[in-house]
Parts: sequence; C-alpha cells; structure tokens
Amino acid sequence: MRSLGCWQVLLVLSAIIAPAAVAADDADDLKLMAGTWKPTAADLGGNKIDAMVLEKASFVVEGENYTVSVNDFTEKGTFKLDPKTEPKALDFFPTQGNNNGKTFLCVYKIDGDVLTICYSLDGTTRPENFEPLSNTLLLVKYERVKTP
Repeated sequence: MRSLGCWQVLLVLSAIIAPAAVAADDADDLKLMAGTWKPTAADLGGNKIDAMVLEKASFVVEGENYTVSVNDFTEKGTFKLDPKTEPKALDFFPTQGNNNGKTFLCVYKIDGDVLTICYSLDGTTRPENFEPLSNTLLLVKYERVKTP
C-alpha cells in the first residue's frame, strides 16, 4: 500500500473539515443573532427614518424565526443565513403580516452587539453592500437589547 504524501493528507483533511467549518459558521452567526434587537438608525434610499419610528420598533430572533414589530404592525417569518458570501447573505420569508409570501434578499454583518442589515425591498436583487442608494434599499443598524 502506498503512503500518502503530506500535501495529500492535507487535501483529504480539508475536504473532511471544510463542510463542518461552513456549518459552524451558519450556527455561529445564528447564535450571535439570537435575541431582541432595537433599531438605532435606518435609511431608506438615502433618507433617514425618523427616530420616533425607530423607538417603537423591535426585531426578535429565535432560532431561524423572526418577529418585527413597529407600533401596531407585526410581521413574523423565517430566515436563512449564508455567511460564506461577501458580504454575508440573509433571506427573509414573511409568513404573517402585510408581507406574507414575499422574499426579502439582504446582506448583513454582526459586530459584537451591533447588527447591520441592508434589505432589498423589491425582492429581486440582493444589495451588493451597505449603501442604500436606491429607494428599494433599506439599511437598518440594530443594537442588542441586554436583559438585566
């Protein structure tokens, strides 16, 4: 039996370990997103969203389920992360509320207790970055709500 060279061993190991690392990234970001978030800033196509609206809003993540509340409006649904892309991709699938049945293609980044999401409101193209230059792009910066 022929022995494997060092580079062949590394190749075999990388093929075995790589899928586990990708799955770990998904799970890690999912864990990092869990909890309640409050928007601290939002911009729709270059126009700042009023702070009074943001004060009455929340974004809650439990597993792969989410709830968004603003005043009397509530939307619930599921989401899927793809942390392997650059920027990281996020898709929302509302199942309850005014957007039921739609899909929102987004990009996201997590930096400690700050979550930034750029939403494509047209549901057809994913944002390429975190610059809401068109009126179909909504950029929201959230901060984690810490429980005492």
